[in-house]
Amino acid sequence: MNRNWNRYRSGVIAAVTAVCAMSIGVNVLANDAAPPSKYYRKPGIVDITVTPLPAGILRDMDVSVRMRDGTRLSVNVYRPDAPGPFPVVLAATRYGKDTFGPGRYQDWARQSGFEIGRMSVSEYAPYEAPDPAFWVPRGYVVIHADVRGAFKSEGNIGPITPQDAIDYYDLIEWAGLQPWSTGNVGLSGVSYLAFSQWPAAALQPPHLKAMIPWEGVTDHYRDNAFHGGIPETNFRMNAYTNGLEDMRNKKFGLTENYAVMLRRHPLFDSYWWPKAANLQSIKVPALICATYSAQGNHSRGSFEGFMDIGSADKWMVAHGRVEWPTYYDPESTALQLKFFDRYLKGTDNGMKNEPRVRYDVRKTRDEYTVRYAKDWPLPDTQYASWYLNAGDHTLQAKPLKDAATASYASDQGESTHFDMKFTRDTTLVGHMALRLWISAEQADDMDLYVGLRKFDPNGEEVYFVGFGGNPNDIVTRGWLRVSAREKDEKRSTPWRPFLKHTQVQKVKPGEIVPVDIEILPSGTLFEKGSTVRLVIQGADIVPNPVLRHDASVNKGPHTVHTGGQYESRLLVPVVSNR
Repeated sequence: MNRNWNRYRSGVIAAVTAVCAMSIGVNVLANDAAPPSKYYRKPGIVDITVTPLPAGILRDMDVSVRMRDGTRLSVNVYRPDAPGPFPVVLAATRYGKDTFGPGRYQDWARQSGFEIGRMSVSEYAPYEAPDPAFWVPRGYVVIHADVRGAFKSEGNIGPITPQDAIDYYDLIEWAGLQPWSTGNVGLSGVSYLAFSQWPAAALQPPHLKAMIPWEGVTDHYRDNAFHGGIPETNFRMNAYTNGLEDMRNKKFGLTENYAVMLRRHPLFDSYWWPKAANLQSIKVPALICATYSAQGNHSRGSFEGFMDIGSADKWMVAHGRVEWPTYYDPESTALQLKFFDRYLKGTDNGMKNEPRVRYDVRKTRDEYTVRYAKDWPLPDTQYASWYLNAGDHTLQAKPLKDAATASYASDQGESTHFDMKFTRDTTLVGHMALRLWISAEQADDMDLYVGLRKFDPNGEEVYFVGFGGNPNDIVTRGWLRVSAREKDEKRSTPWRPFLKHTQVQKVKPGEIVPVDIEILPSGTLFEKGSTVRLVIQGADIVPNPVLRHDASVNKGPHTVHTGGQYESRLLVPVVSNR
């Protein structure tokens, strides 16, 4: 294992919806030490080098591919100028197969004020897609496809429809039967180009041999539409309304009005079922990238993907860094190449001997070490219960005999917190769960936002990369709308409560109820003398200009009950410091 602390300046995450012209630009941002009081808006860093496409690559642009229903999708094919055939790396995108260069990344940095970081792509690398400049010289055909209804493809465009998976199946089979193809097809891409892979692979197209979903949700309801039952009101709404309109082939329409459907379907029902991937049906080898830093978007689903996928051969890279530079950096592409060489070319290259899990343990935003394991959750995990003490706002290792309460004004920006100072180095890697006894004196429902902060031995807060590249984020977080608290006991574990989201269970004003809150996976070293702080409040702990929750049900004070018969406790995953 690597015991040297690596340094990496990061930022990013998520998808943007505006199309920008190709250009190269750099903005410099000095990170503030103080936490943001509102949205963190300053000029973002984007340092992207665009390289020309190497010689020896043939380009077949705007190839029309017929789907089983007669609709034609438009694809670009990049292949070696050499005798074939070759295996295929395929990506289907709604952002435009011809949207090249750093334009979208620059637009994201400009709109959010967050950091994107440093990366290098070729002039023919679409947003979040595999770069033909890397793959084709190494003996692969690369295909980029506009999804149904986007840009040059026919049909009506929609947000994550079953038809998209069927189309992907047909694209895979088309690619597998071309004269320049060996018949072995792999999928690769980031974000949308990752999560669109899950439902397609679940259909088991015969020519699909391997997949690389690099940070992609698996359950669109739980992962990013309703966080613990609380509706996310900005990011997805823009992506699937204005965003789809921008991407739509103007000769065709939309499959649905997403804003209307979101209002009609606040519970996990028949509208959302097809948007949750059937992971057990996926059998092909998979190299999955999971992330600590896209909480509220890809974090939950990418870990769920690795745990639940039906593949016998699967690997996971878990990190807290930058989505896009991590996908394109030399270390990652070397691993991707080794994986595809094994499963698309049949090369006996030792891939099967690679550790199944490689994961970051973060010390700070910029310092981390890479470790390795056989599985996730880590096999050596020792779960510890830390009990909330409202009397002195601490976390205790043992249950408390005496009951106490702590209150905060849920609709006035107040919070309550519980601290633990470490007497020795402690590493927490994995999932956490919070059992909380809570009441609201003036309301029949509550929106709860919980999170963990880290403070160094001098009492200074330590920040981490967050959603959208926020450089001043917390360790990890969770959410819950109390009326959505019903658990699925069959799918829940002590460290990961799984909520049904099939009915509304209001509370009576003043009624004390137990709730279980899923806290998203993370990996963090708390050195001796540092402090972890559990925060509970009625709004986002770190406001974000992109990811928002603007439909609160909170009213008046919330009261946290601890001790005695009210064992409010935080379950944490303690692992070896080595």
